[in-house]
Amino acid sequence: MGDVLLARILKYLNGTLFLDDGYCFCVFFIKNYVGFYKLTLSQVSEQSGISEEAILEFLTHLGFYRFDDFQTRLYQDVILRMDQIRARMIGIDLQELVDRVHLENDGILDMIKGICHDIHQSKRVILVGALYPMSISVELQTDLITFGKEVIQYHSYDNELTFEEGDYVIFISATGRAMENFLYQKQHLSLDNPQSLLITQNQTYEKRMITKKTLRVPGKFDSINFNYQIMTIFDLIRVIYYQTYQQI
Repeated sequence: MGDVLLARILKYLNGTLFLDDGYCFCVFFIKNYVGFYKLTLSQVSEQSGISEEAILEFLTHLGFYRFDDFQTRLYQDVILRMDQIRARMIGIDLQELVDRVHLENDGILDMIKGICHDIHQSKRVILVGALYPMSISVELQTDLITFGKEVIQYHSYDNELTFEEGDYVIFISATGRAMENFLYQKQHLSLDNPQSLLITQNQTYEKRMITKKTLRVPGKFDSINFNYQIMTIFDLIRVIYYQTYQQI
């Protein structure tokens, strides 16, 4: 069957450089992923504000020439993806994941449970970081979307995007400089209303709080080690979120 549709659409959404109908369709798709297969073409057009012609033209790039064919494939993918997630979650040892990258932070699992709670309470999750951390975050993004949570990566060219109440903004920055540069350049984006989190190696931000919460991992700005750490943190979030809010 190849890549599931969600993975292909995320590849486009996370990598595109244009704020066009294709981008807007992908944002609408992610926001409504769980029940999207129930919508008709006219309903999608009306609710998204994108013409039926533009939607069908975008779907041809995914290999679909009829909207019904796209919906049939999507329904199959939703079931397949949940089955894959259930199979992966069986027998996972959370402490083993923590020990693997030496996350010697007392209460790290409790902190991540708190992050999962904040994600669950949010209407939308916005991920902000450099290219490689954002690439690492795609599996987390995919699973959370499958669970019904809208998760997007921030694109600087999307001047219509704002941080709103109900958002959960997650910054990933080993030193914290990327976050501070981002907030300096995007002064119209306020962290007053949304919940926010910084994942960093810089202990400065445990005292000088810019985000509402800070998760500091051990290390001295070692980008290679930090990449492994955030990969593990994202895995822990995926597993704990599934076990807490999805598993029946």
